[in-house]
Amino acid sequence: MDTIQRGFFYFSIQDNLELMNDVSVIRSAYLVKPWYPSRHLLVMETAGKEHEALTELITQLALRGPFNLIAGDEWLPDRDTLHRSVRRHTLKVEETLNRPSLLRPMTCLQLLDLLTETDLQNRPTLILDFLHHFHNSDVDLALRDRTLEQCCQNVKRLSFFNPVVVRVLYRPTEEYRRFFSILASVADEIIPMAEDATTEDTQSLLF
Repeated sequence: MDTIQRGFFYFSIQDNLELMNDVSVIRSAYLVKPWYPSRHLLVMETAGKEHEALTELITQLALRGPFNLIAGDEWLPDRDTLHRSVRRHTLKVEETLNRPSLLRPMTCLQLLDLLTETDLQNRPTLILDFLHHFHNSDVDLALRDRTLEQCCQNVKRLSFFNPVVVRVLYRPTEEYRRFFSILASVADEIIPMAEDATTEDTQSLLF
């Protein structure tokens, strides 16, 4: 079978042809085989919200077993959407839907508390829009920097026990580059966003 390999994500061209027609889905690695071994922290940088692809990612991971799902921003697929997505793959819908352990911090400080105090070490972890709360200008920048550094160290610690995938949403700002560099410094692997997507996003701000 023709496949594309990127990190520990594999894409089957013959499976899910509809999804594979979307280049952004392929770049963002949204169809998965079993998790990468522990001691691995993967950072995925994406250009858009890509809700359909994220729903498929959550579905594929839930089909493979329990995992921690940390929602950095306010969006997550609703129960009905996930139900339909899971139903396409298995009849064990409720069992599969109960596998993700969902956590939703509302601030960057809450994210730090969660990563520091919550027992996440017995499962792989997926973090969506990890940098979202760090863009809150109501919080002092120096505090955000310190908090992000601590969050990154805790994420790295978690990756010693089980693989961790961190997804970040690209922003064409100096602040984003500052935050991303802190996260990148602890990553074992980074899947960067396509250069053409970066150009398109930057150009959109000019009009």
